Amino acid sequence: MILLYFTVLFLITFIFFIRILLSIKYFKNIKTDKKILNKKKYTIVQPILSGDPRLKEDLETNLKNIKEMTFIWLIDKSDREAQKISKEILKNKNFYERVKIIEIDEVPQEINPKIFKLNFALEHIKTEYTIILDDDVQIDSSYLSELTNYEDKDALITGIPYNYGNENIYSKLLAAFVNSNSFLTYFTMAELKENKSINGMFYILKTEILRKYEVFENIKFLLCDDLALASYLLNKNIKIIQTKIFCNVRTTIPNFKKYILQIKRWLLFSKIYMKKNFSLKFFIFILFPTLLPIFALFTSIFLGKIYIILALFIFFLKATINYFYRYYILKIKEEISSIFYEFLNDLILPLIFIYTLLTPAVIIWRNKKIKIIDEGIHYEHKQI
Repeated sequence: MILLYFTVLFLITFIFFIRILLSIKYFKNIKTDKKILNKKKYTIVQPILSGDPRLKEDLETNLKNIKEMTFIWLIDKSDREAQKISKEILKNKNFYERVKIIEIDEVPQEINPKIFKLNFALEHIKTEYTIILDDDVQIDSSYLSELTNYEDKDALITGIPYNYGNENIYSKLLAAFVNSNSFLTYFTMAELKENKSINGMFYILKTEILRKYEVFENIKFLLCDDLALASYLLNKNIKIIQTKIFCNVRTTIPNFKKYILQIKRWLLFSKIYMKKNFSLKFFIFILFPTLLPIFALFTSIFLGKIYIILALFIFFLKATINYFYRYYILKIKEEISSIFYEFLNDLILPLIFIYTLLTPAVIIWRNKKIKIIDEGIHYEHKQI
């Protein structure tokens, strides 16, 4: 048991450092030419759903920071709150001239709500390139010039998410989950040429590709839209390019239950990914590092207090190194408390993992209850 315990701690530490080295290598090799991006060639499409208290702030921030791009907002006809917020924002004439609002009918029960909305936008996009952006995401516009490197490529280009500036404990716990995994997952897999999915919150591609392959029409019945989109286009020989264009995803989590359900949802989505794209590299660099802390905790409980303290120290050390690693990448100084939240998240995650295994494969998504059977959408109830 002791040998197993120390082997697990060694593997946690070793694989963690290898992932950091691989991700930094990829990050440093991305071209950073100081070309000027012609933003008029891009349209930002945003499916909008009310409910997040920061919705107005996030929508306004992107309009302020990205002044030359046009926006298309896709809003449900039944979403009075989103309509009210959009009208308040567009009282500003500078915003009004750059935003087109499309009101969407109720989504049919077996169709992905986000993809259903995006499909309506296609005929209204007049620019050469399309940016799909979630409504709770703020783009770091200072990195957008990187897009000039890929404008001649038929590629699915994806941004990199981080979570910064949250206020309550549950949102900070979720941020810790995102930030401790985002760069080490996306950059590492890109360096290993194993990036087979994307950050569905923020991606870019030629409008012509969306129309030519009828992308949204062909994936509208699939639950994991980011994975479905990536898989579909990879089959059409459209390569995936991971950029270092950062986007701040500030999801507001009001309580502990919502935090657990959100993590459970992502874990179940990961299960779908594994069914489609399992590989040795994925196992070593993504799945194995997720499982190892669980083994470390349980073996330490059997071995005694000293071993528990040592395991906790390794978790805390990993969170501290990750804190400085993110500063190296982002040049943003996070609150020092983010180390604690990442450490706490690492302790809670094994319990959520067990909870996910023992409970039905049901998620709460966009105020609806969905049972995950395969890649399709199976509503248990219309609303909750």
